[in-house]
Amino acid sequence: MKKFIIFVLMIAFNSQAVVKRHDIKPELYELKNAPEYYVDMPFEGTAVLIDKNWLLAPAHVIYTFYYDYLGKPIEVGGIENKIDKIIFHPEYVQDQTDWGDSDPQPLMDFLNSHSDIALIKLTDSVDHINPIRRFSGETELGLEVTVYGKGAVGNGLTGELRETKNAGFLEKVYNWFRQKFTDLAPTQEFRQLNYYNNVITKVDERWIRFKFDADETALPLEGTIGSGDSGGPAVIFTEDKPILVGLASWVEIDSALNQFIPGKYDSVAVFVRVSSFNEWIDKVIIENGH
Repeated sequence: MKKFIIFVLMIAFNSQAVVKRHDIKPELYELKNAPEYYVDMPFEGTAVLIDKNWLLAPAHVIYTFYYDYLGKPIEVGGIENKIDKIIFHPEYVQDQTDWGDSDPQPLMDFLNSHSDIALIKLTDSVDHINPIRRFSGETELGLEVTVYGKGAVGNGLTGELRETKNAGFLEKVYNWFRQKFTDLAPTQEFRQLNYYNNVITKVDERWIRFKFDADETALPLEGTIGSGDSGGPAVIFTEDKPILVGLASWVEIDSALNQFIPGKYDSVAVFVRVSSFNEWIDKVIIENGH
């Protein structure tokens, strides 16, 4: 039964995640296989395997769904594992504020002022795939990154189509069976994985940023994040080996909150700057065991 449902889902899911150029064929952004270090989190968003026992993710991906993660199964590289422990950065603050409908500045100030990062320890060591290396140093500015995601679709003219972030009928059916007969939570497992490129235009203590260009400065596969892309890794390649530079976190809003449409040209995406947290990551891993 499970194999049949998976087959149907693979045929039916045609949402083309991430927000893309309007003048490029959407299928050029599609990938058949996810990077081995890419992990679908329960319900929505992504984590990244950075050590044989540890995943790295934006903290808000974990807090968003009020789900008791501890002891729950999670698939890593196609093999079921379990979540043993979650450690949030001490400067992460959970968003519990009603930001209203108009002025975006208080929300922007809040997002900019905390550290949206967490470590997830796995019960069993992952030995069948390779963790991704983390970027170190202070030279991210100007780097061309490749970013992966399964969130809302759209293009730079329209912005994202928010409804495409949600599960379709067949995915809901599969998720019902998944929760009924296994301990696994729903994920974005069967959404179309896409990738895009962009160039880092701003770097500060916690964040890296890039803008969604439309003119002659745009890259051939220029793109940006959509809703549901949180945790999507931004990587560079050195000698064909991926190196983790950032994790998708939030977008800058420059209009009334109730009028803002994410994903339009000139929008700015904000990613966790992994290099800024390397010391904290290493300390947590050493203190809590590999």
